[in-house]
Amino acid sequence: MASIGGTDLGSVTSERQSKVAQLFQQPLPTQNSDKAILLDIFGLRRNITLNGEFVGTLVEQNTFIQAIETIQNGTQEGATFVSSHTSTPNKVVFIDSFEWDVQKGTPTKIGYMLTLIEGASTA
Repeated sequence: MASIGGTDLGSVTSERQSKVAQLFQQPLPTQNSDKAILLDIFGLRRNITLNGEFVGTLVEQNTFIQAIETIQNGTQEGATFVSSHTSTPNKVVFIDSFEWDVQKGTPTKIGYMLTLIEGASTA
């Protein structure tokens, strides 16, 4: 079961994680790419993208949406993300974006996409 900040994320249909190096890159004029200066001085960033479905009554759907939006409140301090797909599931994350939709003919189900960034608060 996947969750964020203690909120159950329902059925996670896909989870994508990427870890990106923030490399300083400086190609040199008149030189091939093997002569470019690369410095690993900016650290790493992990992005997590979740797609899922939440099934429930209209009240339960609204409670789910409100719980996620409360975490993403404009003054985030980080929430614990528990993944059901990785061997190291607990990560402190910030919510970068939260999108949800309702499809015609499925009033008890909402689809969502949640984009998270791993990190620690400096506040």
